[in-house]
Amino acid sequence: MFNSSPIQTWDGAAAFFSYAGSGGPVLWFWVSVILCIIPVLVSLKAEKAAEDKYKS
Repeated sequence: MFNSSPIQTWDGAAAFFSYAGSGGPVLWFWVSVILCIIPVLVSLKAEKAAEDKYKS
């Protein structure tokens, strides 16, 4: 099983990055940051409302 690859050498091998040089990664980074911040803000709002409701 090991050493059963038909590839004998990696000379001349290249990698292709479909988003290289474009704004795609930056866009998806900020989308993920926003999607992580939204639940925090919603939970803070809910906690504040619960605190105000049950304040002694």
